[in-house]
Amino acid sequence: MLNIQLICYLCGLKVFIIMKDLIRKVLREEVSRRFSSGTLEKQNFIIKQLEDLISDATRIIPPLEENYGIHNEEWCKDGKVVMEARYHVDEDTDEFFSGDLFIDQDVIEFLSKMLQVRKPFILNVVTEWYDENYASKFGPEVNRPEFEIFETFETDAKRKCYQMIDVDNISREEMMDYLDKETAYRRDEIEGFSSNRLKSTYRSVYNSRLNR
Repeated sequence: MLNIQLICYLCGLKVFIIMKDLIRKVLREEVSRRFSSGTLEKQNFIIKQLEDLISDATRIIPPLEENYGIHNEEWCKDGKVVMEARYHVDEDTDEFFSGDLFIDQDVIEFLSKMLQVRKPFILNVVTEWYDENYASKFGPEVNRPEFEIFETFETDAKRKCYQMIDVDNISREEMMDYLDKETAYRRDEIEGFSSNRLKSTYRSVYNSRLNR
């Protein structure tokens, strides 16, 4: 009986995933059809601007254990994130369930005004471009070939980039004092941290405080 229930569950899950992919594909095609002003030339212009943005940026991959379990791919310029992909995995089932791309709204505003096309069309082009050219490469890098981008969002949050701090130049006492002040950990808890955990926690907390 248990095996039958498990099989039914897995079949239902497979159907759900197939339907989700189909709906997403149909929605993308509908966006492209509705905004017919988005000609091939305009799509190529959008992609060229995006490639230029990427070429001027530095890619940063925050360590998973220091990023609350979220796989992030940040594209940074002048210390600020101009584009960021986030891939979410269910911590209980280890199933990938969402991939979102965030891009500086100034970029979208510029493209919309320059090309005289609506933002949904631009965001659709951005989604497909990033998914095909970057998410498809990042996934295998982190042993998650199923990663993909579902949707792109504008953001006006001028977030600072993740910083890989050289904690080897910071004493254990300094890191413990910082965590004692900035977190809810008790002092005796912090003192019990291994060297690796102390360094990882310090970097994670330090980076989270950068964007308060």
